[in-house]
Amino acid sequence: MARNRITGRETQKMQEYTQGQISQAERRGIEFPTNVKEQLFEYANLIGEEEKVRTLVRNLADAVIQADEEGVEDLLDDARMDIQDLPDPTIGKLELRDYGYTAEDMVPLRKEAALDYHRMGSKIYCLGSDGSKGEYASKEMIQAHEGLFGMESQMWERIEENDLDYADEDFGAFQEPMSVIEQEEALKLYDAGADIYLITNFSSPMYVTERMEIERGPEHYQMSMTELERFRNLEWEMQKYPQIQSLKEANLLLGTRRTFGIYQIKDDSPGENYAFMNMRFIESHGMQIKKEDYKLVYVGELSGNMSLDDIFERFNIDRPEDFRGHSLSVSDIIVLNDGEKVTAHFVDSISFEQLDSFLNLEEQVLSELAYEVGERYFAIQRTEEGYDYSFYDEDFRLMDGGVYENDQISIEEAAEELLEDEGWTGERIRGDYDQLMEKVEEMDEVVMAEIQKSQGEYKPLAKVEELEEANYNMIDNVLNNMPPKKEPYLEYFATECDEFHDMGAYEKSTDVNQIAAVYEKYRENPKTAYLGCSMGIIYRDPEDSYYDEAEFAIVKGNTVFGNLMDDVRFYGELALVREGIEKIHEALPDYKYVPMRDVREAMYPEKMTTEQLAEALDEIAEAFDPYEYRDNVERGENTVQEVMLDLRSGNIHSYISYLKDIVDEECDLSVRAGVLIERLKAYEPELPKDMEPMVYVNYCEESDLMNPRCQKLSELDAKTAEMDKEWYAKRDPKTEEPTKIAKIYVTVYYAEKGEQMLHHFKKSMDIGNGHGGIVSQLKYDNEMKLTDEYWINYQKGKGSEEFQKYMEDLTDMQNHVLPYLQSFCNLEEKGVKERREQQIAERYEGRADERVTSTEANEVVKDVGKTDRKPAQQKQAVDGKDKKLSIHERLEINKRIIQEKQGKDKTERGVDLGVRTV
Repeated sequence: MARNRITGRETQKMQEYTQGQISQAERRGIEFPTNVKEQLFEYANLIGEEEKVRTLVRNLADAVIQADEEGVEDLLDDARMDIQDLPDPTIGKLELRDYGYTAEDMVPLRKEAALDYHRMGSKIYCLGSDGSKGEYASKEMIQAHEGLFGMESQMWERIEENDLDYADEDFGAFQEPMSVIEQEEALKLYDAGADIYLITNFSSPMYVTERMEIERGPEHYQMSMTELERFRNLEWEMQKYPQIQSLKEANLLLGTRRTFGIYQIKDDSPGENYAFMNMRFIESHGMQIKKEDYKLVYVGELSGNMSLDDIFERFNIDRPEDFRGHSLSVSDIIVLNDGEKVTAHFVDSISFEQLDSFLNLEEQVLSELAYEVGERYFAIQRTEEGYDYSFYDEDFRLMDGGVYENDQISIEEAAEELLEDEGWTGERIRGDYDQLMEKVEEMDEVVMAEIQKSQGEYKPLAKVEELEEANYNMIDNVLNNMPPKKEPYLEYFATECDEFHDMGAYEKSTDVNQIAAVYEKYRENPKTAYLGCSMGIIYRDPEDSYYDEAEFAIVKGNTVFGNLMDDVRFYGELALVREGIEKIHEALPDYKYVPMRDVREAMYPEKMTTEQLAEALDEIAEAFDPYEYRDNVERGENTVQEVMLDLRSGNIHSYISYLKDIVDEECDLSVRAGVLIERLKAYEPELPKDMEPMVYVNYCEESDLMNPRCQKLSELDAKTAEMDKEWYAKRDPKTEEPTKIAKIYVTVYYAEKGEQMLHHFKKSMDIGNGHGGIVSQLKYDNEMKLTDEYWINYQKGKGSEEFQKYMEDLTDMQNHVLPYLQSFCNLEEKGVKERREQQIAERYEGRADERVTSTEANEVVKDVGKTDRKPAQQKQAVDGKDKKLSIHERLEINKRIIQEKQGKDKTERGVDLGVRTV
């Protein structure tokens, strides 16, 4: 649940450290506003460095003392900038460690940030709570992973360093113009030998070094515009030569770059009859070397003065890692393209023999062509009469067409004339004719369905009646046949440019799903993303021209902003508009949704009780991350009770911080989380009149004591006392040491009568050492700290002010808190009490001769010892045995001596009058 997610070991430690720093400032009379505390805790959780937290608290304290409001805001702005400089400002390394990934090689990310960085070309890893990371992830792997993500620290450092390059005036001055391509095309072109680059925010393109970077990379890449055009021309050219089997081979045989290729005989081909045989053998057996018997196994750059011998040596001695064929051998063929001519060379026994016939490619006459021209399409095919051609719009709807009857020119020449006549003079991108025709057929089906839907069932009699009544609607002298009133309705629109619609594409319809699909297409287009697309509603009222055609942009980015209508009251109150916003939300279910104000306010009562708040927090935590919730919450565990204790202790900042995470996630729970934040800020703790002290078991080695986690102190005290007694009785007879001990970590909550907020403190203790139950163990620990000279001396070294506060807290715990807690539990067993006091006394007596009198703290303890022991030697019990002062009597004496040493022995100086003050 929420608490478990926020308060992992590392995060909890940092929160406690931050609270300690704030408490130190408050003891100096410095009061931080609630919003400042919230930002301090958020800063601590995300930055995760104690030194930075301590520095920020001190600087804020100085600014508060000086009443420097501007200084406080500047410090908080700097802190917010530090958080924004994180790769993902919603998560820090503390949460990553609490999650279970403790290596320092990753910076943490949540899913949305991981997808964003992946889209920009960064390698993202799906991190496991067991410390694993695996290979870098694809988009699908990121979407399927329910945990945290990471980016290599070195990659993040590179991103940070390159961000500075944008300030350079010469940025992009020497960068070649680039074109955006999709993943599928990037893979095809990479295989063909093209240079592919990631789309990053670096000042210079990042080169793709391996195929997997594209396979698992983002959806879009970039490459040189001239290089892209060269490969598209190659695709066009290779259609003329059916002997060329791939774009990679076309790049070798038809391209103009200096390259070489290696061909080897294919398995199960006729060429296996002369595989590894020399030219003499082939000719003597009447065989012919044919290109169809070979496959292209490698293409490389023909650099410098590289010769055939150099290639032969390299592919036998120092073979490239990406070469998958066998060592270069007899019967293999090397093709050289020096940029001007292409030659083929047979690898013979002792030399190379040029084979001109190997490259005799037969050109094929094309019968069909397809072009994309400025997001419109053109198709042409050869017919008996000449050429049949068609023009299509961006949605593949037919615009114009006909037959070009001059069959004496080539299909390319006919296409060029037709495009020029139509005025389509933009960039022409050759496409696949069959794929274009498939798109056209799909659109034809859509158009036919729309026509049939609009026509409906034909009813001639109804049409006659409509015409008659329209002509004679006054015949009965009653206005009962007036034309129907035209009701208001909504249209939905999507635009590539929200501010200026005419700067990009714009489409509208009464079909919200159709417009939602168009909007998502606009969003995904990297070429126009900078324009800022939007989607919204147009209110149509044919009967009222004043309100007609009112337009409101409701969707921007990935958020449905229903709350934008809060400021347009007339329209916002219309049922038609509200229904339209809900329809947009339903059409875009994965988008963040911010409803109108009255809808938000109705989610939770304005005044919520502690139990209502706890139930709401528990419910939203489980709904937001059910997997993590089930990992941290045992079946049947009363998590609501735990949260109630937290809230009644005044601990709301951690829940506010968690809810802010949900808000930042921009999910369907974000609005609820925002409302809950407001309810938490207005929350005032209230305590039942008969509330008993409670205990939350943070952890225990004896699992029975953790069920339930929240228990009444009296009940857990009884269980631990019984268990301690049983285990202590079974101690080893030789060593007198217990044979079994269990460590327990608890948080104790309590409030005395009339108090409005719970106090709480955390303790750990051992069960089985003979010190009794929870309260008895707390007493033992407190008494040891009050009477142990070395411990007191250590505390004294921290300074007189801290020492005084420390001793007052211990004394208050001994005299007030522990007796109060004991009043709810059974009386201590006599043996446990005597054993505890004896252990305290023995430890105290054993160190009497080692005391050092050079410090004030030692004098205090020494005097306490004298005062304590003297009456103990004089007093006699009825049965004749020595009777020592009780621990409470000794502590009172100790307290008076401390007050005397500190100058607080007068009534006007604050002497303890036996009345507890707050």
